[in-house]
Amino acid sequence: MYERARLITRDGAPTHTMTSYYRPADVEGTPLVDQSPGIAGRGGGFQVLTEQGLEPHEITEDLSARMPTTEEALLLELPTGEPVVEVRRVTRTADGQAIEYARGVHAASRFVWSYTYDIPD
Repeated sequence: MYERARLITRDGAPTHTMTSYYRPADVEGTPLVDQSPGIAGRGGGFQVLTEQGLEPHEITEDLSARMPTTEEALLLELPTGEPVVEVRRVTRTADGQAIEYARGVHAASRFVWSYTYDIPD
């Protein structure tokens, strides 16, 4: 498994961490295995996967709120008592193949999720 960890900031303040995991056969020789910090080039990891013939089609995210670990509080520069939201994500191709597993830890006060979807009949 390849692991790609990063710290994401906005206006100089950390908002969240994101660590993605990929199967070696899917990403060998791509920017996703480069250990340099930052995104994996223009379009990020999803663009790299698409170029490998593994176009992302579906994402499942599970979100849960909790208190941060000491390490997370330091890394995200959280004030005492601020919770985090942990996101666990699985990205799949149209045929259902899992191509990325990701885990993020988000500062609750610095991040917003917004979803739009059709209401079922």
